[in-house]
Amino acid sequence: MVSKEKIAGIILFFCLLFTIDNVVAQKNKTFSIRATYYHDKFENRKTSSGEVFSQKLYTAAHRTLPLQTVVKVTSNRTGKSVLVKINDRCGRHGIIDVSKSAAQRIGLTGSEQVIVTVLGKEYIDIWKQQDLIFQYSDLSNQEQENYIDSLVVAKQNNLLGIYYVRLITVEGKEAVKNIVDSIPYKYHNMVQTEKVYNENFYYINIGPFHTEEMAGYAINELKKKYPLAHLVKSDKR
Repeated sequence: MVSKEKIAGIILFFCLLFTIDNVVAQKNKTFSIRATYYHDKFENRKTSSGEVFSQKLYTAAHRTLPLQTVVKVTSNRTGKSVLVKINDRCGRHGIIDVSKSAAQRIGLTGSEQVIVTVLGKEYIDIWKQQDLIFQYSDLSNQEQENYIDSLVVAKQNNLLGIYYVRLITVEGKEAVKNIVDSIPYKYHNMVQTEKVYNENFYYINIGPFHTEEMAGYAINELKKKYPLAHLVKSDKR
Protein backbone atom coordinates (compact mmCIF):
# COMPACT_ATOMS: atom_id res chain seq x y z
CA MET A 1 0.00 0.00 0.00
CA VAL A 2 1.24 3.50 -0.78
CA SER A 3 1.89 5.49 2.38
CA LYS A 4 0.00 8.70 2.98
CA GLU A 5 3.31 10.48 3.65
CA LYS A 6 4.69 9.56 0.22
CA ILE A 7 1.56 10.75 -1.55
CA ALA A 8 1.56 13.98 0.46
CA GLY A 9 5.18 14.57 -0.52
CA ILE A 10 4.41 14.10 -4.21
CA ILE A 11 1.43 16.44 -3.97
CA LEU A 12 3.49 19.10 -2.20
CA PHE A 13 6.32 18.95 -4.73
CA PHE A 14 4.12 19.19 -7.79
CA CYS A 15 1.81 21.81 -6.32
CA LEU A 16 4.81 24.06 -5.64
CA LEU A 17 4.95 24.47 -9.40
CA PHE A 18 1.86 26.67 -9.14
CA THR A 19 3.99 29.32 -7.47
CA ILE A 20 6.60 29.11 -10.23
CA ASP A 21 4.39 29.15 -13.29
CA ASN A 22 0.59 29.41 -13.32
CA VAL A 23 0.39 26.83 -16.09
CA VAL A 24 -3.18 25.74 -15.53
CA ALA A 25 -4.58 29.25 -15.84
CA GLN A 26 -2.52 29.94 -18.96
CA LYS A 27 -3.06 26.76 -20.94
CA ASN A 28 -6.51 25.54 -19.99
CA LYS A 29 -9.87 26.89 -21.09
CA THR A 30 -12.31 27.13 -18.18
CA PHE A 31 -16.03 27.87 -18.34
CA SER A 32 -19.22 27.55 -16.29
CA ILE A 33 -21.98 25.20 -17.46
CA ARG A 34 -24.86 23.13 -16.10
CA ALA A 35 -24.30 19.42 -15.52
CA THR A 36 -26.76 16.55 -15.66
CA TYR A 37 -26.20 12.80 -15.72
CA TYR A 38 -27.12 9.94 -18.04
CA HIS A 39 -30.29 7.89 -17.67
CA ASP A 40 -29.72 4.13 -17.27
CA LYS A 41 -31.52 3.49 -20.58
CA PHE A 42 -28.31 4.54 -22.40
CA GLU A 43 -26.26 1.74 -20.82
CA ASN A 44 -24.48 -0.36 -23.50
CA ARG A 45 -25.60 1.95 -26.32
CA LYS A 46 -23.05 3.27 -28.78
CA THR A 47 -21.84 6.82 -28.22
CA SER A 48 -20.93 9.35 -30.91
CA SER A 49 -17.30 8.21 -30.70
CA GLY A 50 -18.31 4.61 -31.40
CA GLU A 51 -17.54 3.51 -27.85
CA VAL A 52 -20.15 1.66 -25.84
CA PHE A 53 -21.54 3.76 -22.99
CA SER A 54 -21.06 2.54 -19.43
CA GLN A 55 -22.21 4.22 -16.24
CA LYS A 56 -19.05 2.80 -14.57
CA LEU A 57 -16.68 4.91 -16.66
CA TYR A 58 -15.84 8.60 -16.21
CA THR A 59 -17.22 9.92 -19.49
CA ALA A 60 -19.45 12.76 -20.65
CA ALA A 61 -21.40 14.21 -23.56
CA HIS A 62 -21.07 17.80 -24.79
CA ARG A 63 -22.39 19.63 -27.83
CA THR A 64 -19.10 20.95 -29.26
CA LEU A 65 -16.03 19.82 -27.28
CA PRO A 66 -13.85 17.50 -29.41
CA LEU A 67 -14.41 13.79 -28.84
CA GLN A 68 -11.75 12.09 -26.68
CA THR A 69 -10.94 15.39 -24.96
CA VAL A 70 -10.38 15.12 -21.20
CA VAL A 71 -11.97 17.81 -19.02
CA LYS A 72 -12.06 18.44 -15.29
CA VAL A 73 -15.59 18.95 -13.93
CA THR A 74 -15.91 20.67 -10.55
CA SER A 75 -19.19 21.10 -8.67
CA ASN A 76 -19.89 24.65 -7.49
CA ARG A 77 -21.92 23.23 -4.61
CA THR A 78 -19.63 20.51 -3.24
CA GLY A 79 -16.25 21.69 -4.52
CA LYS A 80 -15.48 18.12 -5.62
CA SER A 81 -14.02 17.39 -9.03
CA VAL A 82 -13.52 14.51 -11.49
CA LEU A 83 -11.82 14.07 -14.86
CA VAL A 84 -14.15 12.90 -17.65
CA LYS A 85 -13.54 11.99 -21.26
CA ILE A 86 -15.88 13.48 -23.88
CA ASN A 87 -17.06 10.52 -25.96
CA ASP A 88 -20.62 11.52 -26.87
CA ARG A 89 -22.71 14.41 -28.13
CA CYS A 90 -25.36 16.27 -26.14
CA GLY A 91 -27.85 18.23 -28.24
CA ARG A 92 -28.71 20.71 -25.51
CA HIS A 93 -26.78 23.98 -25.44
CA GLY A 94 -25.03 24.86 -22.17
CA ILE A 95 -25.11 21.30 -20.78
CA ILE A 96 -22.51 18.65 -20.01
CA ASP A 97 -24.04 15.21 -19.45
CA VAL A 98 -21.86 12.95 -17.27
CA SER A 99 -21.98 9.27 -16.37
CA LYS A 100 -23.39 8.25 -12.98
CA SER A 101 -19.91 7.33 -11.73
CA ALA A 102 -18.70 10.85 -12.51
CA ALA A 103 -21.85 12.36 -10.98
CA GLN A 104 -21.31 10.41 -7.75
CA ARG A 105 -17.70 11.57 -7.50
CA ILE A 106 -18.77 15.23 -7.41
CA GLY A 107 -22.03 14.75 -5.51
CA LEU A 108 -24.26 15.65 -8.47
CA THR A 109 -27.88 14.67 -7.77
CA GLY A 110 -29.76 16.60 -10.44
CA SER A 111 -29.05 19.56 -12.70
CA GLU A 112 -26.61 22.07 -11.24
CA GLN A 113 -23.82 24.46 -12.10
CA VAL A 114 -20.26 23.19 -12.55
CA ILE A 115 -16.92 24.53 -13.73
CA VAL A 116 -15.35 22.75 -16.72
CA THR A 117 -11.61 22.99 -17.35
CA VAL A 118 -10.49 21.65 -20.74
CA LEU A 119 -7.26 19.66 -20.47
CA GLY A 120 -7.04 17.93 -23.86
CA LYS A 121 -6.63 14.48 -25.40
CA GLU A 122 -3.09 14.13 -24.05
CA TYR A 123 -4.48 13.66 -20.51
CA ILE A 124 -6.18 10.34 -21.32
CA ASP A 125 -3.52 8.44 -19.35
CA ILE A 126 -4.22 10.40 -16.15
CA TRP A 127 -7.98 10.04 -16.72
CA LYS A 128 -7.52 6.26 -16.83
CA GLN A 129 -5.81 6.18 -13.43
CA GLN A 130 -8.50 7.92 -11.41
CA ASP A 131 -10.02 4.69 -10.10
CA LEU A 132 -6.69 3.76 -8.56
CA ILE A 133 -6.30 7.18 -6.95
CA PHE A 134 -9.86 7.09 -5.63
CA GLN A 135 -9.09 3.76 -3.98
CA TYR A 136 -6.27 5.08 -1.81
CA SER A 137 -8.21 4.30 1.35
CA ASP A 138 -6.07 6.50 3.61
CA LEU A 139 -6.50 9.66 1.51
CA SER A 140 -9.36 12.09 2.00
CA ASN A 141 -11.44 13.27 -0.98
CA GLN A 142 -9.51 16.53 -1.02
CA GLU A 143 -6.16 14.77 -0.96
CA GLN A 144 -7.25 12.54 -3.85
CA GLU A 145 -8.24 15.59 -5.88
CA ASN A 146 -4.97 17.33 -4.99
CA TYR A 147 -3.05 14.27 -6.16
CA ILE A 148 -4.83 14.27 -9.53
CA ASP A 149 -4.22 18.02 -9.86
CA SER A 150 -0.52 17.51 -9.08
CA LEU A 151 -0.26 14.92 -11.87
CA VAL A 152 -1.88 17.37 -14.32
CA VAL A 153 0.57 20.12 -13.38
CA ALA A 154 3.54 17.76 -13.55
CA LYS A 155 2.48 16.53 -16.99
CA GLN A 156 2.26 20.09 -18.26
CA ASN A 157 5.82 20.62 -17.07
CA ASN A 158 7.03 17.27 -18.49
CA LEU A 159 8.17 16.06 -15.07
CA LEU A 160 6.38 12.71 -14.94
CA GLY A 161 8.08 9.37 -15.14
CA ILE A 162 6.60 6.45 -17.03
CA TYR A 163 6.18 3.14 -15.22
CA TYR A 164 4.46 -0.11 -16.16
CA VAL A 165 3.52 -3.23 -14.28
CA ARG A 166 4.70 -6.28 -16.23
CA LEU A 167 2.09 -8.83 -15.33
CA ILE A 168 3.31 -11.96 -17.04
CA THR A 169 4.91 -13.32 -20.22
CA VAL A 170 2.79 -15.80 -22.20
CA GLU A 171 3.04 -17.76 -25.44
CA GLY A 172 0.44 -17.38 -28.19
CA LYS A 173 -2.44 -15.01 -28.88
CA GLU A 174 -5.02 -17.26 -27.27
CA ALA A 175 -3.11 -17.22 -23.98
CA VAL A 176 -2.90 -13.42 -24.22
CA LYS A 177 -6.68 -13.16 -24.65
CA ASN A 178 -7.32 -15.44 -21.67
CA ILE A 179 -5.08 -13.39 -19.39
CA VAL A 180 -6.47 -10.04 -20.56
CA ASP A 181 -10.03 -11.28 -19.99
CA SER A 182 -9.12 -12.24 -16.42
CA ILE A 183 -7.61 -8.88 -15.43
CA PRO A 184 -9.74 -6.80 -13.00
CA TYR A 185 -12.13 -4.48 -14.85
CA LYS A 186 -10.57 -1.26 -13.60
CA TYR A 187 -7.31 -2.12 -15.39
CA HIS A 188 -8.88 -3.09 -18.73
CA ASN A 189 -8.26 0.24 -20.42
CA MET A 190 -4.63 0.20 -19.22
CA VAL A 191 -3.66 -3.21 -20.66
CA GLN A 192 -0.90 -3.26 -23.27
CA THR A 193 0.55 -6.31 -24.99
CA GLU A 194 4.05 -6.30 -26.42
CA LYS A 195 5.40 -9.03 -28.69
CA VAL A 196 8.87 -10.23 -27.79
CA TYR A 197 11.10 -9.72 -30.81
CA ASN A 198 11.06 -12.59 -33.33
CA GLU A 199 9.19 -14.92 -30.97
CA ASN A 200 5.61 -16.00 -30.32
CA PHE A 201 5.79 -14.69 -26.78
CA TYR A 202 4.07 -11.60 -25.43
CA TYR A 203 4.57 -9.33 -22.45
CA ILE A 204 1.33 -8.24 -20.80
CA ASN A 205 1.77 -4.81 -19.22
CA ILE A 206 -0.51 -2.53 -17.21
CA GLY A 207 0.06 1.22 -17.47
CA PRO A 208 1.37 3.75 -17.87
CA PHE A 209 1.64 4.98 -14.29
CA HIS A 210 3.19 8.37 -13.68
CA THR A 211 4.65 7.69 -10.25
CA GLU A 212 6.43 4.65 -8.86
CA GLU A 213 4.08 4.76 -5.85
CA MET A 214 0.98 4.36 -8.03
CA ALA A 215 2.56 1.46 -9.91
CA GLY A 216 3.49 -0.11 -6.57
CA TYR A 217 -0.10 0.12 -5.41
CA ALA A 218 -1.21 -1.81 -8.50
CA ILE A 219 1.55 -4.41 -8.09
CA ASN A 220 0.49 -5.12 -4.51
CA GLU A 221 -3.04 -5.81 -5.71
CA LEU A 222 -2.20 -7.71 -8.89
CA LYS A 223 0.41 -9.96 -7.26
CA LYS A 224 -2.37 -11.77 -5.41
CA LYS A 225 -3.33 -13.36 -8.75
CA TYR A 226 -0.17 -12.80 -10.79
CA PRO A 227 2.80 -13.41 -8.43
CA LEU A 228 5.38 -12.53 -11.11
CA ALA A 229 4.06 -8.96 -11.54
CA HIS A 230 6.91 -6.44 -11.30
CA LEU A 231 7.80 -2.84 -12.08
CA VAL A 232 9.17 -1.77 -15.46
CA LYS A 233 10.39 1.77 -16.08
CA SER A 234 10.24 3.21 -19.58
CA ASP A 235 12.29 6.05 -21.05
CA LYS A 236 9.49 6.88 -23.51
CA ARG A 237 7.35 9.92 -22.68
